[in-house]
Amino acid sequence: MLDLALDQIGRAAVTASVPLVLAGCGELVAERAGVINIGIEGLMLCGCISGFAVTVATGSCWLGLAGALAAGVAFAALFAVCTVYLRVDQIVAGMAINLLAVGFSGTIWQVLQNHPQLRIGDGQGFERGCLPGSIDLIAIPVLGPLLFDQYGLCYATMGLACALHWALARTRAGIVIRALGEAPDACAAQGFDVLRWRMLCLLFAGACCGLAGAYLSIMRTHSFVTLMTGGKGFVVLALVIFGRWSVGGLVLGSLCFGLLDSLQESLQGSGWNHLLPYQALQVLPYAVALIALAALGRGGAAPAQLGQPWPRRT
Repeated sequence: MLDLALDQIGRAAVTASVPLVLAGCGELVAERAGVINIGIEGLMLCGCISGFAVTVATGSCWLGLAGALAAGVAFAALFAVCTVYLRVDQIVAGMAINLLAVGFSGTIWQVLQNHPQLRIGDGQGFERGCLPGSIDLIAIPVLGPLLFDQYGLCYATMGLACALHWALARTRAGIVIRALGEAPDACAAQGFDVLRWRMLCLLFAGACCGLAGAYLSIMRTHSFVTLMTGGKGFVVLALVIFGRWSVGGLVLGSLCFGLLDSLQESLQGSGWNHLLPYQALQVLPYAVALIALAALGRGGAAPAQLGQPWPRRT
């Protein structure tokens, strides 16, 4: 029974952490480049509804994944034009994206209400265990479900996190991205187009958020509900800061949050809801994340020009 519980909690923890790591990788790149986007929640929500709507309409989960990516990039492009080129306040623009995404997702959802099939069937959505031979490997106690009973995007996210960690530290593009957030004037003096680079970083972040949203709707649940992101975009912001703008810290924080999330779900199903209201259990991961951010998030090496437009207003 204990092994079964560990199997379920471990698998659920990794499953819950994937969209946080994926969206966090995009936000980390954007913040390293000097732009903070608090509209992650909205970008993920657009990915959720776009991926679900396209999958339901076409019957293809791959087209749904592409639709979610396109939606994330489109909304990120709008945010980038406003903040990078028009130099609108980044916090205000991010909140506007969140509000716009709520209206966009609500409108699409209302249109879908007339569709006869409002849940993605087993033959349409993505399934777990996408690695070759993973069915046999799942039988390994504890580690089997944790590592091999996951969706394909989980393994892609692992690869992205490793590649991003290496790229930021070892490649010329990574050095440029870090310099954009520390000394954009120096980048411009070396002949780099600061605005274009920041634009590209934000588009990359939008693509990651769109895919993270699709993970929630067409992989993890095969369905859509209003505001299904449930504040995860704001958690991503906290995790980037908690991880001190490093990929390793982001992944560690995401796994801890995923573990707490899976624990509260297990507690709800084990009878603890008779002692505590289920709302108290649901808020547990978010409360712990807030406390950890307040206790450990100070003193991090934030990019010197984070949140500052370029060129500065005179």
